[in-house]
Amino acid sequence: MGAWGVKTFENDSGLDWLADFESEGADTVLEALEAVSEADEDAYIDADDATCALAAAEIVAAIKSGDGSRLSEDARTALANYSDDIDADALQPLAAKAVSRVKSDSELKELWEESDDYDNWVADVEDLIDRLR
Repeated sequence: MGAWGVKTFENDSGLDWLADFESEGADTVLEALEAVSEADEDAYIDADDATCALAAAEIVAAIKSGDGSRLSEDARTALANYSDDIDADALQPLAAKAVSRVKSDSELKELWEESDDYDNWVADVEDLIDRLR
């Protein structure tokens, strides 16, 4: 896992998703959230899909709260370009479901469990869940 921190945009997959969001727009948010939240209950959620769902959920949370301070500078810039195209109220339940699924049963969770930063990752994900309420 190419990560240098526990936050959503502190890893290669999060930055790859952000690049897609910057170039392709609002549809990438819905696609990332659906890939996790609408997967079969017994489906294995791989780390890349999980990371992308967390990144999309961060975008939704930032729109809902009006606070982009937890986003990277690049994510704030991309959000400014597409925020009018994203219905955060409609996406909030999907985002909350995706984040909860990543936290409870995903390859990303398993990878973090093997690290010394697992508790910090859980705290960051729980903070995201709180911001989606």
